[in-house]
Amino acid sequence: MIFPLFVAITLLEIYVLASVGDAIGGLSTVLLVVITAFFGSFLLKQQGWATMAKVQNAITNGQIPAVEMLEGVVILISGVLLLTPGFITDTVGLLGLLPFSRRYFINKILTKNAKKIFTQKKSVFIHTSSDESKKSNKNKNNTIEGEFWED
Repeated sequence: MIFPLFVAITLLEIYVLASVGDAIGGLSTVLLVVITAFFGSFLLKQQGWATMAKVQNAITNGQIPAVEMLEGVVILISGVLLLTPGFITDTVGLLGLLPFSRRYFINKILTKNAKKIFTQKKSVFIHTSSDESKKSNKNKNNTIEGEFWED
C-alpha cells in the first residue's frame, strides 16, 4: 500500500514541479522550493519548541501529555515532508505545522483508530493514584500483582 502511494506522490510532484517550472521558469521554481524549505524549517523549530513546552507544562501539572506527544509525531512527519522537495509535500508539511490543522489531523487519526487501539486483547493498563505512588516511592521493593492470560 505504501509503495504505490510513494510512487504516485513522486510522479505527481515531478509533474507539478515541471508545470510550475514551465510557468515561472526553472530558477524561480528552485528558489521557491528553497524558500518554502527555509520557511518550513523556521516553523518546524518554533512549533517543536512550543510543543516541548506544552509537554513539560503537562508533566509539571501531573497530567499525561498524550495529545502533545501526538502533536510531536505530526510535527516530525511534517518536518520530513518539508525536507522532501516539491510543492505538494511542502503544502501538507506546512499544514501539519499549523496548530489548528494539526489538531484536525490528530482528531482524524484518533477517530479512525480509536476502536483498534482500545479493543486490543493483549493490552495492559496500570494505574496508580497519587497516594499509592507516594507510598511506592518510600518502598523501593515494589511488587506488582496482576493476571495474565492468552487466548
